[in-house]
Parts: sequence; C-alpha cells; structure tokens
Amino acid sequence: MDAAVDTVTTADAELCVSDVSIPEQIVGRDDSQDSDGRLRLSYIVPPAYRQPMVNQAAWSTWYGSPKTVSEVADLLMRLRSPKLNNVRGLATFNVPRGRSVPPATIMLSFLGVASHRHIVAEVMGDDFDRIDLGSKLEFNLGQLLGNKARDQLRTMAQNSDATDLVGHIEKSFPITRSLLQAGAFFRELALPLLYLGALKDRLAESSPKLNQTDRFRVEMALSVLLNALPTPFSGVILGTCESILKVFPEQAAKEDRLIAKRGPMDPNVPLAEQMSESGFATLVQEVVTFHYSSNAGRKQPLPALLNAVEAAALALRPGENALAIVYKQFCDDFALPRWNALTESMLKHAGSMEVPFDHKALPRDLIGRAIEQPKGQTCEAVQLLRGLIQFNYIHMDVEAFTKRADKQLAKARELESQISTLGANLTASAMIKIASLAQAGSEEIMANRSWFKNEVESLSPLVRAWQRFYEEWDRLLRKGTPGANKQTAALAVVEKLHKQPAVHAVATPEVDALQAQVQTLKGLIEQKDIEINDMRVELYNLRLFKDNLALPVHRPEPLALNMDMMRRVAMRDSITPTDVLMFIESVSEGRVVVLDSAWKSAKEASAFQQSVRMLDVITSMVFPYYDSLMAGNPDATARAILGNAYSANESETVSSHRRLRAQREFEYQGEIHFFERHLKVGNGAGLEGMRIHFDIIDGKVVIAYTGPHLECSSSN
Repeated sequence: MDAAVDTVTTADAELCVSDVSIPEQIVGRDDSQDSDGRLRLSYIVPPAYRQPMVNQAAWSTWYGSPKTVSEVADLLMRLRSPKLNNVRGLATFNVPRGRSVPPATIMLSFLGVASHRHIVAEVMGDDFDRIDLGSKLEFNLGQLLGNKARDQLRTMAQNSDATDLVGHIEKSFPITRSLLQAGAFFRELALPLLYLGALKDRLAESSPKLNQTDRFRVEMALSVLLNALPTPFSGVILGTCESILKVFPEQAAKEDRLIAKRGPMDPNVPLAEQMSESGFATLVQEVVTFHYSSNAGRKQPLPALLNAVEAAALALRPGENALAIVYKQFCDDFALPRWNALTESMLKHAGSMEVPFDHKALPRDLIGRAIEQPKGQTCEAVQLLRGLIQFNYIHMDVEAFTKRADKQLAKARELESQISTLGANLTASAMIKIASLAQAGSEEIMANRSWFKNEVESLSPLVRAWQRFYEEWDRLLRKGTPGANKQTAALAVVEKLHKQPAVHAVATPEVDALQAQVQTLKGLIEQKDIEINDMRVELYNLRLFKDNLALPVHRPEPLALNMDMMRRVAMRDSITPTDVLMFIESVSEGRVVVLDSAWKSAKEASAFQQSVRMLDVITSMVFPYYDSLMAGNPDATARAILGNAYSANESETVSSHRRLRAQREFEYQGEIHFFERHLKVGNGAGLEGMRIHFDIIDGKVVIAYTGPHLECSSSN
C-alpha cells in the first residue's frame, strides 16, 4: 500500500459505541449531543450487555452469577457523591416509582458508559478495581482458554525476556513487530496482547460458532483488553484481524470508513513499511504517552526506568550504563532500606530471646554493591536484573515478619508481664505462681528460639539470589563477543593457514576447502556460545525458583505407619492430621500423592481438634468423589458428594493477588501448580478453620497443604 498513510484507527481513547436514545436531561461531561438535543453516550461494552432481552444473562456470565451482579449493583447504587447524579439518573430513567431497578441496568449505567465509568473510578478510588469489568477478566479467560493456558501466558508476560515476548506476540499479530521494536514496548502491554492472540486463536477454532455463554465472555474479554491498549495497538488489531473485528459490528462500520480513506493494511507486513516515517513516529509517541499517563501515580511492581531500558535494548539502542542506574535506584529506594530494617528487626528479636545472631547468614553488606553495565549483553543483563527485582518484591516483606514475630512472642510477653506484676508484691502464693509462670516462660522461649531459627533459614534463598546475581553479573562483565576466546587451538588453524609460505598456494582447492571448513566450525562455535549463554540465564532463573520452593522433607518414616496408628484410626481415638495423611496414603492404592508441604503443614497442625472430621472429609474426596470424576461425571455432579465442604475455586481476588496466590502454589514434578481446590474441615479462624488444598493431576489426587485457613482478601 502507499507509504504515506499517517493513521491506523478512528477509535477514541476507548473502544466506544455511540447511542442516541438517551434524553437531553441526562448529560455526561465526555458525551456529545446531536442537533435534535438527544445525548450520544459512548458505551464500552458489547451489544449483548446493552440489550434488555439478554443483558442480565450477559452480566451474570461475566461476573460469575446473578447474585454477584446484584451485590455489585447494590454497592454502586449506595455510593454517595454529587458527581454520580447523572449516572444514577440514567440507571433509574423510565423505572416506575416503587419498582426496583434491574441490576443489569445499573451495571450498564455505572460501568458500561465511558464517561460514567471514569466518574465511578474517581469516587471509589482503590476499591474500584475490585468491581470493575477488568476484575473478572482472569476468571473468564480461565473459562475460555483453560486455567493452565491462561497461567502460562501470565508467566510468560512476567518472566520472559523482551525478545521472546515480541516473538510470541508477532505470531498472532505480525504487523505489530516494528511498533514494538521502535521503542513502543512496555511489559504491561505484553499480557493484553498475549491474551488477545489466544482469543483470536479461540475464535478461529470455534466451529461453526460459539455458544451464547462463551460468546458473552469473548465479547467482553475483547472489549476489556482492547480498551486496556493504546489506540495504535487496538486500531491495528481491529484493522487487520477480521475474526476479532466481526465481534464488534458497530466498530466494523468505522473501519470501513477508514479503509475507504487510506486503503487496507496488510496484517503480515510490518507497520513501519505501510506508513510514512512521520506517521509511524507519531504512533510510537502515542504509545509512550499512553503508558506513562495511565501509570501515573500507580505503585509499580518494577521501577519504570527498567521498562525504558528494556524497550531500548529491544530496539538495539541501550543507554550508557542505564542498567546500573536502574539497579542503584532499586537498591536505594526499595531493597537496601528494607534489608536494613529486616536485619535490625531480627537482631532486636535475637537479643530478646538471647539467641546469638549470625551476621554471616544475613550479611549487612549483601545489597548495594556497585555494578557496571556489561558491553553487548544488554538483553541478558536486563533479564537478570528483572529476575532479581521480582524475587525481592515477593520475598522481602518486613511487615509480614513483624506481624509473625509479634504473634509468636505475644505469649512470652504476657508471661513476663504476669511475673512482673506478681513480683511487685511478693508473697508465698505469689512466689509459687512465679515459679510456675517461669517454667512456662522457659518452654515458650525455647519454642520461640526454634521459630527464630526457621525464620533465619527462610531468608537463605534471598541471600543466595543476591549472591548468584553478582556472580552472573560478573560473568557478563568478563564475557566478550561470543566465541572470541573459545577453542583457541582449533581457531589457531586459521592463523597458521594465513602464515604459510607462498609456495603452498598451488594447493588452492585443498586450502579453500580447509578455510571453508574452519569458517563453518567458527559459526558452530559462536552458535554454541549463544546457546550456552541462554542456558546459563535459564539455569539462574531455575535456581531462584528452586530456592524459593524447596521444602525440607517432612514425610514420616515408613515405620511410623504401625498397628497402633491403624488401631487409633479405626477407633477414631487421638488421631492427628499426620495420622490421617499416613492412613489415606496407605489405603488409596496409589491414587494419592502427599507433597512435602502437606506433611509439613500437617505436622504443624498437630493440635487440631477435629481430625476425625478431617478423616471423613478426605476419605469422601479420595474415594467416592474421585471415582465419580474418573467415571466421566463433571465436577459439578461429583461435588454433590462433598457438599459445602468442597470449593472448586478460590475467589478472583485471591487468584489475581500475587502474594495470596503464591501461598497456594506448590511444586509437583518440577512444575508450579496453583492448588485452588480445597476442602473445609473446620469453621473459624486459624487452625480451627483447617483447609486441605489439593488438585487432580494426571489421574492422581495431589495433596499440597493441610493446615490453618490460608490468608485471603477478607483477612488482609
């Protein structure tokens, strides 16, 4: 096509569809009016979510149930702010007095209109993210793509290097490659683009068409994802991907007008080759502006500067020592203050428990060593630094340690206070009580020392992560051009050939053959060097995961499974959670796998008082429930066996919260699995609310955790 094209989309800042059926008195600040006085509202939800005949079913599908839609609608209507008068007016328009407003109508007015949604977000602040359209994106993508495929895409967006990410995105949208390589790459854009590519494939696989429920999900998911992207990306995708565009018939009309104006775009040709140089530069600047304006004021999981460096590295324009600047910013603003606070807190607690503090285990100078940017190794260096930063954001939690310490030491402090009170007025009976309290205090201090030792050991993966980071960074500094210092003996042949006396020039065919062979070998050596470098980076990342996930073996010895335990289980007499796991593993005929994390948590829950109930629930799960699933029955049918004791999923808040989700992730056969299925054994908080987290993987019941109710959104 003509290279003078300067635009790729007619879309506004959001994927909006106009409607002129609203009267003049309901006016929004971002909406327009026609000449006849009727308001033109900009909707950002698909047609099914606006049509009275099906919108209740559509909203219920997206939010999971009619009950959830009603709860969100009720919360929105209870918001009090003058800014919401027009929003509420649209929701209640034409509703007779005394009649309740349909929840779907409320959702459409508050969340489905572009200008209204902005007002609601402003009024609700941080709470808006819990009820917004995007809050249900991960859940619905799990239903459409499968949880495993969705999680793989999320992991790829978080952990893969920029080059690999662009490669994956290019497979779905080849036209975007030049845009991403021209400085418009930001990691926050990767996940929406990966999800859009997966949905594009899902639409291509649907034959002859999606059922109504999946269509509701696909339409809204596409709307949410396209609205999350800057207009150059959404415009390019809508302009070149027919399977996505046909989901939005109103938007198709806009594209027809644009194509008539500037001609069609080729989805397989880089965008830079289909536009004028100035037009393409403008698009890149639009993406950069969109990114920084949309993220202004938000707490970023990584320094914003790292995004810029990664984009520059992808475009082969690395800034001089830019990575060293990012590293110093991260150390000064986050890692070093937190590490100092953590070590000082642990030093203080070690003193209160009279435990020697091992400064070698937690060195004060671990963090903040000066580094230089490796020459010619920018992409690999970016990946190393990104991995270090992500690992620290997850594991360096000073506040969590302080809470654990306060809870652990509370009893000892209470005993100390009681002894102090009794000591103020010594009597014979007071001295007897003091002796008893002192004995209890001694036992508590010993338990606290054991706890403190475990806390110190739990930080060893963090220490090793920093040490290995420095080792890998030094390796990059020492490393020159791939192949430069490798296989010196073999490469010396080339030098010798060039230094041979001229009399040997008569053997031209033989010399040419040898030189060609040497050049081939040089190419192979360089390729092997590149592969080795990639493998080293992968090994480094795997070591980080291993350090994070490795658990000591807590499985009881086989001799522990004795007749006494079997008798106690049979008689329901003084059994513990560990007894239950040992029994169920021994009688399950190989269908049960108990992970080390489950043995560990069961051992720590030895004081649980409802082990008989635990035995009954887990037996029902391992036998009748499992048998029903293996017979081909859906989970909804099989779960009737377990009743209210079984939950197939965690809440969306837990699934999408990085720290809460991590508490439910465990390693099995070398892969990380999210164990969201769980059984409820008891009610209440802490140990009384015991949960058993499990999953069925490759025909095995894999039990990952048996212990107190894990932290969830309501306990934050």
